[in-house]
Amino acid sequence: MPVRNKIKINLNEYREHGCWAVLSDRKYFHVGNLCVKRTLRKHEWPSFGHGIVVPPPTTFPQRWKNDAAILQYLSERTNIPLPKLQCVFEDDGAFYHCTEFVEGVSMGDLGEEDQKVVTRELLQHVATLKSLRSDTPGVPVMPVVPMRVLHYLPVVPAVPHESLLCAPERICNVHLKHNVCWRPRDDVKGDFVFCHNDLGQHNVIVDPKTLKINAIIDWEFGGFWPEWFERPYWEEACGPSTNPQEGEGEDDYRERCHEWLVSHCDEVVVPHLATLEEKLGSRAATPDVDSSNTLSDSTSEEAESASQEVESASQDTSKA
Repeated sequence: MPVRNKIKINLNEYREHGCWAVLSDRKYFHVGNLCVKRTLRKHEWPSFGHGIVVPPPTTFPQRWKNDAAILQYLSERTNIPLPKLQCVFEDDGAFYHCTEFVEGVSMGDLGEEDQKVVTRELLQHVATLKSLRSDTPGVPVMPVVPMRVLHYLPVVPAVPHESLLCAPERICNVHLKHNVCWRPRDDVKGDFVFCHNDLGQHNVIVDPKTLKINAIIDWEFGGFWPEWFERPYWEEACGPSTNPQEGEGEDDYRERCHEWLVSHCDEVVVPHLATLEEKLGSRAATPDVDSSNTLSDSTSEEAESASQEVESASQDTSKA
């Protein structure tokens, strides 16, 4: 089996330093005081053998740009507790999103009585969101913050940001729109309010001692939407379900959301991020191999060589 396939299957066994979770479409890191998440590079895409590779959704870069723009927008206009944005950037086929790490527990980890205390504060923040209004739908276009890696290096240019709406996953899963964002049409006018659109207990980080909200996170589906888009998922222990069969009235609600998108927005199909090699239009040269130095058929020798290559690949990745 090629080493690359071994890495696909065992991503959780060969994590970079600081990586605490590997999902089928992204990785999470806690490095110092930073919370970093990034998309998977193509060689990390899930594989089920026999050449079957499952590409992850392509919309994460736009979702995380939206999140970054929203964090800036809300931090300048409200007192809603938010994680402090550090930067977003693209690197060799992967997209990164970095904020300061927020200490605390999720609202869902608290007891029922403590959740009632948190809900009272949360409703105040929801009211603040509803006070932010626009006559057009969309995401505030903000100059997504540039990044300086080291103080003596030049600043990396800010990431360009287009106002595209990203539909919540509960809608995408029903209508198989995993690689689509939505551009509101120019003639769409109305009364739109600021929505989070994924405001479940898992996205409310709380100080377990004071029961004060430390941060509301994951704003990637947010923006100016019809007010009815925002559902009170914080009242449900399981949060917004992606299963269309769960939740009273959820199927009708999801269909209504999809109908609004189709009626008022144009689909924007998002391609996968290109690697640096693909952008340069080049292919890596294949080195000549001396047949006298090829691996023997010995299982033990092949396993040892594969193990060394996996370790080397893991070390290279950690330096990225």
